[in-house]
Amino acid sequence: MHHRWNRLSAIAAGVMTMAAATAQAFPDRPVTIVVPFAAGGGTDITTRAMQEPMGKSLGTDIVVKNTAGAGGVAGVAEGARTRADGYTLAMAPVGPLTTQPHLRKLPYDLDSFDYVCLAYSAPSAFAVRRDAPYNTIAELVAYAKKYPGKLTFAVQAIGSIPHVAGLALAEMAGIQLSYLPVNGDGPAFKALLDGTADIFVPHVSFLSKNKEQVKGLAILQPERLPNLPDLPTAKEQGFDIDTPIWGGLVAPKGLPAEAKTKLEAGCKAATEAASFRKLMDDLAQPVAYMDGKAFEAYVRDQWTRNRRLLESAGLKQE
Repeated sequence: MHHRWNRLSAIAAGVMTMAAATAQAFPDRPVTIVVPFAAGGGTDITTRAMQEPMGKSLGTDIVVKNTAGAGGVAGVAEGARTRADGYTLAMAPVGPLTTQPHLRKLPYDLDSFDYVCLAYSAPSAFAVRRDAPYNTIAELVAYAKKYPGKLTFAVQAIGSIPHVAGLALAEMAGIQLSYLPVNGDGPAFKALLDGTADIFVPHVSFLSKNKEQVKGLAILQPERLPNLPDLPTAKEQGFDIDTPIWGGLVAPKGLPAEAKTKLEAGCKAATEAASFRKLMDDLAQPVAYMDGKAFEAYVRDQWTRNRRLLESAGLKQE
């Protein structure tokens, strides 16, 4: 009996050792990041810039998979329904996480994920035509009050972050804005130039590239940018509007602790890599990183804020 007990103990110890070795082996194969937009866009470019340094940190290859559709929801949903083993992540943007859940029923919610890191945060700005008769938010507000309902705001989609920025401005200033849905910055720029729209919210790099035709009224983040020192923040002008276009890595709920720790470290290493920082400089975009705990708190705060703004505007889940 004694010998049998020893043999069973040895087998149990062997199983535990194998289990521990398996847990420590992560990752022993490539890790896939699902990008919820087509190749070539900002989210895709940023994710691909993370591939090599993150893979080097993890000791494996990073595979980027593009799953576009439904404004980013399809790719984020794919990330939510995969196995929670750390081998499939999604680069989840602000819209699919914090605005679209308030407008329609989705196959996931905030509790569907474990949060790995904030990977990028692109500053945006209020942009108007170069010849517009206002140069500050206060002057635009005065114009809007003098001509109620005349100002048209071009937005990528109802419920998008540019739309949320417009709702925040209208609520704080007590003005009315008309919204014109357009398919991206290009059509918004065209609408601005032909007079169909009066204001829109692009990435700040758009201002530098088109400074002969557009001007910025305010950057929509708490601090000025070093490369645009003369562009004041909305907060400086009395309007505390902070609406960056951000995204971060999420995994299905139930991610093993060992995998989460390594993935967080991999994401941090990627955002600290010289090649990644050069891309951020080229995009006129500060490097942004949060660990999983901070990122989850940020997502939940943004979710609550955006729900309130959308509901105040009469927009809610059908």
